[in-house]
Amino acid sequence: MPKGLDEGAWEQFYQGFRDPEIARLNGHRPLRVPLWLFKRMVLADLRRGDRLAYAVYDEAGRFIGVVELYEIYGGDATLGILLTDKARWGQGYGTAAVRAVLREAFLNHGLERVKLRTFVWNARARRAFEKAGFRQVGVEPTAGGDEDAIMVVEREDWFKALGTAGHPGQTPG
Repeated sequence: MPKGLDEGAWEQFYQGFRDPEIARLNGHRPLRVPLWLFKRMVLADLRRGDRLAYAVYDEAGRFIGVVELYEIYGGDATLGILLTDKARWGQGYGTAAVRAVLREAFLNHGLERVKLRTFVWNARARRAFEKAGFRQVGVEPTAGGDEDAIMVVEREDWFKALGTAGHPGQTPG
């Protein structure tokens, strides 16, 4: 994924991590390292064996963000998404990207369960994840004093919701 990004996409990806609003939504402070170091950090992270990352593009082929599966162990994974093009927020790109990655996870990587954490107060994110098939299974406090909604989608439930239960060879959605 990011290793194949052009310089403009790398810059947008980097600026997304520097944006105070995006950082807040991800529970972090804005990034302060230079672009060259950011690239090295991302590429080093991608070399880990427990991570799959995908660039997200709009219909015109413009880079708008990244969605990834990480902590991939024993049939489980954690999902993360970062749409760096805020003009594209609320237009269904996040939901579509998450659906595509779930299809990849369940059909091509044999995963059984994908989970995520998002702030309880981030209703827009929770709705987008629910549209993609996730359900909230709990709430946990964060180190920063907020609360995380814990959300999960199981392979079997994902297939049932798409009307393809028992047909893993089909490509739903």
